[in-house]
Amino acid sequence: MKNLLKKIGALLVAAVMVLSMCTAVFADGNATIKLTGFNTADSVECMQIIQKDESTTSGWAFVNGAGACFTEALGMTNSADAQQKVIWGLIKFKDTNVALPTGVTAANVTAANIDLALSKVAALNGFTESTDKTKIEVSAAGIYAIKAEETGFTYKTATAYVGFGEPYPALTNAEVTAKKSPTTVDKTVADDDHVVAIGDIVTYTIEAYVPFLDAANTENRTFTITDKIKGAEYYLAGPNAVNSVTMEGKDGQVGEIVVNEDGKGFTVNLNTLVADTDNPNAGKKITVTYTAKVTKTTVENKAGSHAAGVDYGADNVPVKLFTGELVLLKYGDGNVNNALA
Repeated sequence: MKNLLKKIGALLVAAVMVLSMCTAVFADGNATIKLTGFNTADSVECMQIIQKDESTTSGWAFVNGAGACFTEALGMTNSADAQQKVIWGLIKFKDTNVALPTGVTAANVTAANIDLALSKVAALNGFTESTDKTKIEVSAAGIYAIKAEETGFTYKTATAYVGFGEPYPALTNAEVTAKKSPTTVDKTVADDDHVVAIGDIVTYTIEAYVPFLDAANTENRTFTITDKIKGAEYYLAGPNAVNSVTMEGKDGQVGEIVVNEDGKGFTVNLNTLVADTDNPNAGKKITVTYTAKVTKTTVENKAGSHAAGVDYGADNVPVKLFTGELVLLKYGDGNVNNALA
């Protein structure tokens, strides 16, 4: 059984590496999960979801309610047998050539299943908040779920595998790198001094990021970028007009600027970028660039994004442009009281 645990453990770590960047090194006694990229999080919490269990066919078992999350994500009726099929499925997910023991069946596990299961795990009770955002100390082999929260970011639930080294039952350390997506929206204008004239064409740029939406959310996978403007009108077609919506790593336009009926704002619908529950675009930067024509002495402009019913950028300071006015007084004979027409 000792050799079986070590063999299956090596395969499990390969599987969880797909979910989070995880590097194992040998450690004596307790093990340390090194956290990379979590230092700015408002909170970091950890919970073991798979532990050693020599009474099972795999040598491992789900704990803390995580098994039900995985069977539900795979559309299976929850049972001890079903959970073992999921664990073997995790092993087969990484290495399809693994020879299963006689009488053992592996569930057909996909990346989308795992992502959905982890999103359900994140909602469970039993997580313990870590006082150290650079590492977590653990005393048992298995797989640990790590979730984090930070203002201005969404985090993907990470996993870390703590296995057995030599001599058995020495534990191995692990390292997990945060996968997070900013929710910030930045707005800039090409006129650095922010001084313009009525009739000028000015160029604005909005930068936002595709959010990570919980894989369990299958009903409200929406993502839009909005803009509001005062003292100017959108100039999206014509000589020197700019009108583009792009995403890093992808050629061409990924969305379209649609001006509201009142002409005082627009919306860019980017729902297709978050439709896949695997979140393949999460964290990628979206750049919206457009031109507007100044019509008033003061122009005020503000942008925001909206994902799954949550608004971001509401507290942003509006970008303002100003048009100067000169009043000329003409008089004769050096007498300010002798104003001329």
